[in-house]
Amino acid sequence: MFENLSFIELLQKGGISVVVLGLLSVISIAIMLERAWSFSKFRKGMRDFFPALDSVIKQSGVESAAKVCLSNQSALAAVFLAGHRKAGKGKAEVSDAMELSARSELARLDRLLGVLGTIGSTAPFIGLFGTVLGIIRAFSDLAISQGASPAAVADGIAEALVATAAGLFVAIPAVMAYNYFIRSASRHALELETLASEFTEALGKGNSGGLEDKR
Repeated sequence: MFENLSFIELLQKGGISVVVLGLLSVISIAIMLERAWSFSKFRKGMRDFFPALDSVIKQSGVESAAKVCLSNQSALAAVFLAGHRKAGKGKAEVSDAMELSARSELARLDRLLGVLGTIGSTAPFIGLFGTVLGIIRAFSDLAISQGASPAAVADGIAEALVATAAGLFVAIPAVMAYNYFIRSASRHALELETLASEFTEALGKGNSGGLEDKR
């Protein structure tokens, strides 16, 4: 029934639901690319900056390290500066300040993920809506033609099938990407907490001589 149709013509048979799903697909892909870049930048910033920050603290102390953090855009730099503001007030206060800053930095990773999850969960229902419309159209055409031939319901069946396929096509990648980013955010949270904890004791004491090398 569809062998002589081009891809564009086949999509056109899906009706308005396919148009909506096409827009959602573009939005979904844009979010995936943007989040992938942001996650990569977040991870690279932490891992690249930690050795430099650790070295400065050991050699020059926390004050020099704080100056270095002012010119760095990584999440670890922001967390360190939050702890530095409480330097010398005790490990508990420093830890709380760093934890609060870390939550703020990690919240940036979750940006737009809600949109991606919503697209993944609603796309199948939009496809189902198109399927229902296609079936209604098929029966309407069948009634008008009084069952003359299968070709009379071809457009309605095509709309129903294409809408279902389009809904799944949009939803599956969106759900997979959403789950991947959520898991990645959890890993990055643990990594940031682990790296930041290396500096908690020195900041809590207001240490100007640097951390002891525990290795």
